[in-house]
Order: sequence, then C-alpha cells, then structure tokens
Amino acid sequence: MAKIVWGTDPLALQRLGQAEHPCPLSVAELARLGIPARKIPRVRAELARLAADDAVPRAALPALALRIARQLL
Repeated sequence: MAKIVWGTDPLALQRLGQAEHPCPLSVAELARLGIPARKIPRVRAELARLAADDAVPRAALPALALRIARQLL
C-alpha cells in the first residue's frame, strides 16, 4: 500500500476536481524562445499551473519557461 501512496503525485490528486487554466504563452511564443517542440506541451502545462496562482507576474513567464524546459529530459 505504501508504494501506491508514494507513487502518486499528491498535487495532481489535489487538483482532480478543478478546472484547468489556459497557458498564458502560445506555442509560437515558446518556439520563438527556442524550446523544442517535444517539450512544449509539458512546459505549457507547468506555466498554466503557475499562472493560475497569480503569484507569478506575466513578464517573468518567458524566463520561467526556459528554466522549466532545461529541467525536462
């Protein structure tokens, strides 16, 4: 049982019933930043999650997108 509990993402379980927020940056904007096409869907998902909190200013999102893309394989 412990493997199942530790194997799931608690944040994903917490957001199960909530509506998904749109990503503030388009695919074209992310491509212009130099993010590879295979990483764009995951970067967009992370940016949408961050932008939903309203704690991150819109001007900081391009720099965050690049940092997120560098962390992905």
